Amino acid sequence: GSGSFFSASNFGDLALIKSGVYTKMMKSYVSKMTEGEGTDDSSTDTGYKFKNSVSEKLEGLRSPKDTTAADKANKALSTIKGAASKLEASAKALSEMDFDTSTKEDMLKAAKTFVADYNSVLTSTKNTDNESLSRSVKWMKDDIKARDKMFAKIGVSIGSDGALSIDEEKFNEANLSDIRTMFSGSGSIVGKTAQRATGLYNLAANQISFNGGSTLYSSKGVLK
Repeated sequence: GSGSFFSASNFGDLALIKSGVYTKMMKSYVSKMTEGEGTDDSSTDTGYKFKNSVSEKLEGLRSPKDTTAADKANKALSTIKGAASKLEASAKALSEMDFDTSTKEDMLKAAKTFVADYNSVLTSTKNTDNESLSRSVKWMKDDIKARDKMFAKIGVSIGSDGALSIDEEKFNEANLSDIRTMFSGSGSIVGKTAQRATGLYNLAANQISFNGGSTLYSSKGVLK
């Protein structure tokens, strides 16, 4: 049965280990990636100097060593971080609004703030070369675009660049049920946008911390 198969496999691995095959394979592999001495089969030297060490690879992902370029990169990330924080707050406020007791004026005010903050995020990330940020923004824009017809019902239109605009007259004439569908609750498009904004904030914050040399994560998954 399966038990005998796994047992045979384990004994086979043990035999290979005892014969030294694994050791030879590893040393052969390491010798191709290292420089200096200590790569022959008889050596016990573990002080290999890796050409492509993990630390070097991590360093390559950080901001340029040039101070001016690094400051510019972190400044751009800080702008994204701030814009994402504002969008997260306005999206949450709109999705958690009590639509039964709020006036259309209150709803419009909250909607306009959300639209402005959403557009600010698009502007702040327009020229970013961070693939994770670009991908997350694209997903957020795709979420919004997929609901363009529903947005049109409440007077919100989507530009060719993904930016939102709101027609106050059409919004005031819109059915409350349509407004509630688009805005109310964590499952609404606005609620999901709040979650996207949180992700963008964390990505920007992590990159800033990473550029500064941080490599340890907190319990919340954010570099510290």
